[in-house]
Amino acid sequence: MIYAFLAYFLWGFFPIYWKFLSHVPTAEILAHRVLWSFVFYTVVLFIQKRKLILFKPKNKKSMLLLACASCVLMLNWMIYIWAVNSNQIIESSLGYFINPLVNILFGVFLLNEKLNRDQIFSFFLASLGVLVIAWDQGRIPWIALILAVSFSVYGLLKRKTQATGVESNQFEAVIFIPVALAFLFFQPHIWVTPENQTSSIFLLVGAGIVTGLPLIFFAEAAKRIPYYLMGFFQFIAPTLQFASAVLIFNEPLSQNKLVGFSFIWIAILYLAGSSFYKARRRKINA
Repeated sequence: MIYAFLAYFLWGFFPIYWKFLSHVPTAEILAHRVLWSFVFYTVVLFIQKRKLILFKPKNKKSMLLLACASCVLMLNWMIYIWAVNSNQIIESSLGYFINPLVNILFGVFLLNEKLNRDQIFSFFLASLGVLVIAWDQGRIPWIALILAVSFSVYGLLKRKTQATGVESNQFEAVIFIPVALAFLFFQPHIWVTPENQTSSIFLLVGAGIVTGLPLIFFAEAAKRIPYYLMGFFQFIAPTLQFASAVLIFNEPLSQNKLVGFSFIWIAILYLAGSSFYKARRRKINA
């Protein structure tokens, strides 16, 4: 549980980290994130295996699925970094609140899973919340929807490959290494000034650790505690992101938007609570 808490706690502070780099173009932050996360994964693998490893999937199907997963992940990273640095953290946090409900939809339409009454009720409440937020904004919350759907697609692709751990993450990063290096080589770094050069370079290099470390904590937690318990920790990250948007970065929060979020919070608390109760009952009956 400590590993799970650390993973989601660190993810919850992502907006603050990326805000320190708001003067750097989104594409350049993304390129650095790809490059230094690859370096981080490679160093971790070297420490674990005592030799330099460049992971390669066992077959073409796994390679293709991981390549698609990498593309979806890059989209997710890019939209999230852009949303944070364009003062739309509240909407980006919404994406990760509704992500579990998108997973439910994927389970129904792609994996032929059946919804129970608790899931139907939670999905109805959350959908109502999204509609209220969309009505308040005067537009569909596309940032939240892209983040939620892309992360669900990423999880689905990873599930189909049955590839887990640092090795598959290294492969996802290495796919975009040529693009990242080419971009960084040809991109004019007009944001660099004598005042911010050292701190910005340090933060860009640190993006690899910031990206990789919580993922390792997550993997360790997933091995040790039940999956339904991981669901409770999942809401730490968007809650912290939402709090930082309102309390630190002073993003406007209208009454209508708060009502919409309240529907979503009730939905996820009800869903998590019912899942926990049923899992405990199964354990007791067993």
